[in-house]
Amino acid sequence: MTSLAVRARARTHRRAAAVFVAALAAAAAATAATTSDRSRELLDYRCANDLGVRQVTLFANGTVRLREGLGKQPRMRLGEIGPVELAGYLRRLAAEDLSEVHDRQESNEGEWVEHCTLRLALDGAKERWLAFSRFDSLPLPVATIVRVADELAELTRVTSELPAGYQPRIGDVLRRADGVLFAVAGFTSDGTGLELQGIEQPLVVYVRPEDVPAQFEALVSRRTP
Repeated sequence: MTSLAVRARARTHRRAAAVFVAALAAAAAATAATTSDRSRELLDYRCANDLGVRQVTLFANGTVRLREGLGKQPRMRLGEIGPVELAGYLRRLAAEDLSEVHDRQESNEGEWVEHCTLRLALDGAKERWLAFSRFDSLPLPVATIVRVADELAELTRVTSELPAGYQPRIGDVLRRADGVLFAVAGFTSDGTGLELQGIEQPLVVYVRPEDVPAQFEALVSRRTP
């Protein structure tokens, strides 16, 4: 074999090796990006009191995680949304202007009051941490983001046995997502919340009527009028 042929073959081998190395690097980068998206939180909304916790987290790969329940071991549910649906949710979140929103709102106090934190970490935007209580009168942009978080939580539910357009009545027995049963005992004095009493456990919780579908998955029984 001539020296020219040897040099040509060597150049071919070097080019092939370079292409192979570049392909490996691209595959590694893609894997790293996928892994990063799987663990990168874009939205985290958490409310807790002395009795339990409810936390909704949206990850960059479209996974939605819901943790809710009593004590230190809440039940976890997962849901998945596709790229198109994820992009739609991200557009809605990015559209809310938080520039004039204070990091901490004036909050109601009390053992039963759920204290909430909201973290928003969208690509290309400043990360924001907000703190408030469940029954605060929230600025419109924050209230809109909370509604989006509640919508995302619904995506983790396999089924919902609440009737369409459900309106709570005193005496209704509802099953929460963690399996605990509650009876609707009445409405708060200002008419903005429901008082629910645990049937099997000595619990009292307060929920806005519009939040019932996000926290309760079934109407177990209804008192006959």
